[in-house]
Amino acid sequence: MIRKEVLMALMDEKKAAVLKIILNSKEELYLKEISEKSNVSIASTFRILRELVSVGLLQKRIWKNSKVYTSCQNEKVEFLKSLFEEDFDGVDEFVRLVETVPGIQQIILHGSKKKGKANILIIGEGVNAVQVEDAKAKLKEKSFELSYLTLTKEQYEQMVQMGLYSGEKKVLKG
Repeated sequence: MIRKEVLMALMDEKKAAVLKIILNSKEELYLKEISEKSNVSIASTFRILRELVSVGLLQKRIWKNSKVYTSCQNEKVEFLKSLFEEDFDGVDEFVRLVETVPGIQQIILHGSKKKGKANILIIGEGVNAVQVEDAKAKLKEKSFELSYLTLTKEQYEQMVQMGLYSGEKKVLKG
């Protein structure tokens, strides 16, 4: 990816960080959200967003007393998206985030993982649902949709015997 390296060398770090957040988001974002996610000050983020709107890369929509930003649908944006596209493995990230949650004995990928989406079975006793939901929310921020089901070992074995969990399975932990 020589083009990406050249472009990044020519662009300042703050602008690259803001662009990366906007281009990889499927939702409209507020100034404060973009600033926090990119670790760029609000003043700098505002200046960068104003510039990106003026060159036709972003749309600014005024909603009540707020302004939201989203990327435009044009050739320039598609080119930049191809350069700033993140290779994000949501399944690996989920396993990393929940591997220390007490009670989890096994994590199983049910079916195949698709781009931006996966189904997970969590096998264990007394699994802290709040920690698992937090991990799921972090993935959603990166546009990765994860569905999961928590089962005890006995429930999982009974469901397998009934044929409810046939098909492709991959043990990720345990």
